Order: sequence, then structure tokens, then C-alpha cells
Amino acid sequence: MKSLMVMIIASTYLAIGGINWGTNIAVGLLVAVAFIVTFGVAFGLESHQAQLDKERPSTKALAQMSIELTEMKPMVSDLAKKVDAIQKELEE
Repeated sequence: MKSLMVMIIASTYLAIGGINWGTNIAVGLLVAVAFIVTFGVAFGLESHQAQLDKERPSTKALAQMSIELTEMKPMVSDLAKKVDAIQKELEE
């Protein structure tokens, strides 16, 4: 919305202030930036957000991963104990 206001102000300034090369270039750049920000960035952000939503794992998948991790923790600690026992036997 802000960029739309900048575009309106720039166009008004161009119409009232008269047209010469200095104002024409300055206002042209302001209008171009406002146009890019208004349409290009807005639509780009929407498509980027939609892509992020598609890539984000669902809550069901996150819950499943959490359950699997809690089940794996005791297994990993048991394996670590077995490795320590084997290392002690090899040292002796």
C-alpha cells in the first residue's frame, strides 16, 4: 500500500511540477520502484510462502518422528554400553 501511495505522489508531482529531464527521471524511477514493490514483491512473497508450506512437514509426520526418536534413545544407550564393554575387553 505504501508503494502505491508513492506511485500516486510521484505521478502527481510529475503532473503539477512540469516535465523536464530531472523530474522525469526521478519520478520515473520512483514509479518503477513502486510498481515493482507493489506487484513483483507481493506476488513473489505469496508464491514463496506457498512453496514453504508445501515443504513443511505435517504435524503427523513430526509426531511420528518424535516417537521414533524416543524409541531409539534407549537402543543407542544400550549400544554405547556394549561398545564400552567390548573396548574394556580388548584393553585387557
